[in-house]
Amino acid sequence: MESVKTIRAVERAFEVLQALQHTPQGATLVELQAATGLSGPTLLRLLKTLIGAKAVRRSTTDQRYRTSVQLHALGRGLSPVERLADLAAPWLDSLCRQVEWPSDLAVHTGDEDFMRVLESSLRQSRFYVRRAPGRVRVNLLGSAAGRAYLAALQDERRDGLIQAARAGDDIHNTKIAHTEDLATRLQQVRERGYALRHPLYRGGSFEAKPRDDALQAMAVPVVHAGWVFGALNINWNRKAMTEREAVRRHLVALQAAAAGIAAAAAQQELHEELFRCGQAERCDWRT
Repeated sequence: MESVKTIRAVERAFEVLQALQHTPQGATLVELQAATGLSGPTLLRLLKTLIGAKAVRRSTTDQRYRTSVQLHALGRGLSPVERLADLAAPWLDSLCRQVEWPSDLAVHTGDEDFMRVLESSLRQSRFYVRRAPGRVRVNLLGSAAGRAYLAALQDERRDGLIQAARAGDDIHNTKIAHTEDLATRLQQVRERGYALRHPLYRGGSFEAKPRDDALQAMAVPVVHAGWVFGALNINWNRKAMTEREAVRRHLVALQAAAAGIAAAAAQQELHEELFRCGQAERCDWRT
């Protein structure tokens, strides 16, 4: 796909829409020129096209340009979790450019005993990691993402999910749930601010036999103002670097990306919609 050229006019149109999105009070032509760097004639042609497509309107009261109700309606047609994926994608791309290893945004729904990969930079990474692409199910108690998410939850909710995982069919969850160190290790996650895989978890698909995938992962919860939306991780081959090296090199970038995703979701007021869908929870995480 790298050899396929982009359409510059479409890119410029999105630059205009993004500029208008950041000016809910509307923008004049001069203000849009300053925000986008586009020339007056180019900007006028783009605005005329966008108005014709009913993506932009020009107010008859103050002559300012604004995004249209129809454009916003298209966004509202997406489910809350798909909107979260859309907001997260640029952050995952940016994180992958910084650390090179792939990352996943994993989310949890209701009382499920697994996380689900919602968005991933697996295909963008120049490094190969042994994992199936797509929205795979991820172990809750053993994976870094699952442990980061659990550590962020309020005690009663976390205990309930652990009990549900203990009673489930996933062999990974069952094995880890019966260890005596799970509560201690989750407390360690809260103290240090990130999660690694549980030592007993070396990979393997949900509800499938264990297999060593040669990977390690580090994850942080995606939290904002008392809400947790999921967890963001970095995956790497264990032989490539130690856990300590990964923390030293990449933890700050991982935390920044997670904070950016959470802030973007909160700005769109997604937390309440995700909560109603069982895809966001109240949390006690301290950033």
